[in-house]
Amino acid sequence: MAIRKALLGMMLGALLIPCTLSYAETYDVLKLPAAPTALAAKAPLFVIKKFGNRYYAAGDRGHIIYSDDNGASWTQAKVPVRSTLLDIFFINDKQGWAVGHEGVILHSSDGGANWELQYDGLRYGEEGVAYYTKMAAENPDNELFDVMIGEMEFAVEQGADKPFFGVVFYDEKHGHVAGAYGMMMVTFDGGKTWEHRLHNVENENFNHIFDFSPLPESGRFFLSGEAGLLLIGDANEQIAKRVHSVPWEGSFFATVAASDGAIIMGGLRGRMFRTADEGQTWTVVEKPPTSAIVAETRLEDGTIVAAGVGGEILVSKDNGFKFAMSPVAGTAGPIFDLTQGEGSTLLLAGPKGIKSVSLAQ
Repeated sequence: MAIRKALLGMMLGALLIPCTLSYAETYDVLKLPAAPTALAAKAPLFVIKKFGNRYYAAGDRGHIIYSDDNGASWTQAKVPVRSTLLDIFFINDKQGWAVGHEGVILHSSDGGANWELQYDGLRYGEEGVAYYTKMAAENPDNELFDVMIGEMEFAVEQGADKPFFGVVFYDEKHGHVAGAYGMMMVTFDGGKTWEHRLHNVENENFNHIFDFSPLPESGRFFLSGEAGLLLIGDANEQIAKRVHSVPWEGSFFATVAASDGAIIMGGLRGRMFRTADEGQTWTVVEKPPTSAIVAETRLEDGTIVAAGVGGEILVSKDNGFKFAMSPVAGTAGPIFDLTQGEGSTLLLAGPKGIKSVSLAQ
């Protein structure tokens, strides 16, 4: 996206030489609302999920769409930014949040029809400097806070360039967001204010956090990320501790919790692993070769479905020990995310929007 914006800026600069405003000043995704379009369901979409009886999808240019008829038709929501959006979460039929590029956090109080901007990447650095400066003054013997100040000062220099990859809420007030370079934030007031938690995450290299899945104990999560980063997060203790028994030092983009509580991870080179003891031991998942695994979901009957970015669809009937290639694999084109549709169908999100495929073939 950054490359595309840069190219557009150069073209506009050549055409409008007398203009005194730069392209960046005239086209700011944080200040421009998502443009209404009849093609929103066919544009690039990076996440698709179901909450209650409504499906939601989000993606490029601030597009958020929702469906009340199992994906047969979609309505575009009103969104105040044009940032690319990467995740969405609803705690009930009214209150929801979406996150994405430029460090945006959006909130809806009407079931996803209208959204407001709660937070952005410019605030991340500025508020982070103030927060960790205060923490350093209160804890002069803790050198960690000086490191955090340096990270926040660097974030200020870089501007709003870091995406949040995930969002989860535990009730209408308490929630977390996580993302690039280990960004981790928490709210206790429904997103009116957000507090930094980077210092509570055992992630000394500031690797990206890509995905998370719930563990059996309430408030605990398994998180996966860049370069073999695996964490156990505890929302009650407000900490995330490193899992040191790593099966492979590549990046893991997707996790899912099986019916028996085990975690199945997928990532680069199509690698997949399974753990039933929070990462103390690992089992290599039996599966055919695929492209990078970028999405996983558990169906109502316990079946686990995983998707390769190249269009492969894998199905497991044994809680993730073994996966078989679905007959529909390769017919959907590239896949970014997937969720269960009506009956035996899957709804897929990808570079050409939403597509429905049937697993009963």
